[in-house]
Amino acid sequence: MQRTALFLAAALALAACGGGSGTAAPGVVGEWEFAGGTADGADLPRPAGARATLDLTGEEARGTAFCNHWFSSYRLDGSSFVLDGIGSTEMGCEPDVMTAESAFLAALGDVDSAAVDGGDLLLTGNGVELRFTPVAPVPDSPLEGTRWVLETVVEGQTASSTVGDPAVLLLGADRRAEASTGCRTITGTWLVEDGSLVIDDLLGDGATCPPDLAPQDAAVQAVLQSGPTLQIEEVRLTLTADDGRELVYRAES
Repeated sequence: MQRTALFLAAALALAACGGGSGTAAPGVVGEWEFAGGTADGADLPRPAGARATLDLTGEEARGTAFCNHWFSSYRLDGSSFVLDGIGSTEMGCEPDVMTAESAFLAALGDVDSAAVDGGDLLLTGNGVELRFTPVAPVPDSPLEGTRWVLETVVEGQTASSTVGDPAVLLLGADRRAEASTGCRTITGTWLVEDGSLVIDDLLGDGATCPPDLAPQDAAVQAVLQSGPTLQIEEVRLTLTADDGRELVYRAES
């Protein structure tokens, strides 16, 4: 199984530092997409088919960096804007994407001011200028009737990308639940109770999973059986068991 190491301990430490205090520059807080920029006079690369983003809607700055997710504490006071201790996941992508990611994160680390310019967010600093455009809000996908495709399995401080066949979760209007694990299908009946997804009478289809898919199969079944808490953010569904294990799904477009 392909492993993606998450610096979760670092992320928690950064979150504990909290967001910026003081008076924020008007309009800076929100979700933004990188539209272009320069570092030391040279254009920063933007590989086709990949996005870099900045989300300042919570207590922690976060986003994507063409390949990986990044996170940081930040200080925002008037036009002063500083990111402290940028960390990221460690998934590997194509060389040109990784080059763009490194340049983008390095430029973010040099930023020391923020301003709204014609509706865009302009971050500037030591030899860098980064322009972001606002991201239009995306409505949360409905839990019921959406085809949820598993993207990530989180266990402890490690996140694993999925293997095998697409692992899909379907929660029907008839209260029937169907979940594939990458190598077999399990079914049951479902309801939401106090913010948790409860799936009863889980039954497997009798298929035997090969050794390389068995850990993912076991994790999916264990989390679904645990009555996990659920959270939907736009097109992402996160199911979290009491022991901290998580299944992260994305709504299929």
